[in-house]
Amino acid sequence: MRATHALTPRFTGGFHQKSLYSALAFSALLLAGPAQAQHYLPPESAVRQAVAQSPAVQAADALLRGSLARADGLRAGPHETVVRASGQRRWVRDGSGERFAEGQIAVERPLRLWGKSEADAALADATQTTGRVAAQDARHEAARQLLALWFARLRAGLARQAAQDNAHAAAELARIAERRLRAGDAALLEAELARAEQARMQAGLAVAQAQEQAAQAELQARFPGLCAVPCTPDLATTTLPELPDESPADSAAPLRQRFITHSHEYLLAQAEEALALQQAKRSDLERRPDPTVGLFATSERGGAERIAGVSFSLPLGSVHRKAQADAALADADAALSRRLAAAQRLGAEFDVLWNQQAGKRAAAQAQAQSAALQRSAAERTLRAWRAGETSLAELLAVRRMLADAQLTERLAHSEALELSSRLRLDLHALWDFDED
Repeated sequence: MRATHALTPRFTGGFHQKSLYSALAFSALLLAGPAQAQHYLPPESAVRQAVAQSPAVQAADALLRGSLARADGLRAGPHETVVRASGQRRWVRDGSGERFAEGQIAVERPLRLWGKSEADAALADATQTTGRVAAQDARHEAARQLLALWFARLRAGLARQAAQDNAHAAAELARIAERRLRAGDAALLEAELARAEQARMQAGLAVAQAQEQAAQAELQARFPGLCAVPCTPDLATTTLPELPDESPADSAAPLRQRFITHSHEYLLAQAEEALALQQAKRSDLERRPDPTVGLFATSERGGAERIAGVSFSLPLGSVHRKAQADAALADADAALSRRLAAAQRLGAEFDVLWNQQAGKRAAAQAQAQSAALQRSAAERTLRAWRAGETSLAELLAVRRMLADAQLTERLAHSEALELSSRLRLDLHALWDFDED
């Protein structure tokens, strides 16, 4: 057998002691995050029930049952005891015309030699492991889909809430303009502008409501019953964990290792590599064929003659057996390459997620500051308009900028939450289905 790399890659890093302590501290903070703030996520019990009801997960569970059954078959082996029976009649042509009933019964059994029983047991264990990891991977993928759909529904709800707030504010502004028009403090043009703004906000609200219903319908269709819980939590009190003062590289290194080695994709590739290696070993052993031994008893000439004996048969090896062993070894080499490729891809995926979540958090903080400043400017403009110091057109323009800033702030906040949740999910710190 050709030598292969170890199944688990080694990760090295030259951290200083202080940097390592700070990285581990931040890792603990990130992994403890779900226990501190999850009120923007659905209850874990509802998530587990929805994931368990997913057709993809149920299919994976069925495949797991098949893997367990195949493992039992591998341990038992393909060889079975064979019972053979034959009967015949003998005619004697020496003039006597005698006839005799004759028969034979034999019991044969192929033997698993050359360490094939132990190899089959190891292959059965690898088959079971691969089936279990595949089922866990299916649950993790379903949880990823649920998380993405949940936040899409969340953002649609935030957009609808912002549109509803804008519609209420526009309606109030229209009422103020009407009162000022009746009192002679405003021109007809301002009242018409206010009513037009109210109609525009109502149209925006209708669009936002339709988008929210569409997102809700998709989530409900993919994961029925999940939205029996509130689907639009209040994000006003939701805060993101602060980023550490150390450089991202120092803090990300231990999490990057965990991200790769705990990923179901990597674990599945690792299990498939181990399975392919066991299959290659088993195929190599098959180049030495199994003998078949048996016992037989024969009755001849009507029982006048009886024969008992032992039989032995051995297939002669052929090019086919060698070709099968070479093919299995090539499959094992391919599985090794797939595992290494999975480690590379997962490392790149972590780097992207890590940098994105840091950027999204910074963007959310900047958008919060922008919205606060825009809110203050809108309040000053409203007071100036009521005092007759500015026009309604200027007030409406400032209000539109405020509405855009508030919605952008909420969406940036939700995107930062989604990336943080996705990272925790892939680190098995959120909704860990491996415990099931």
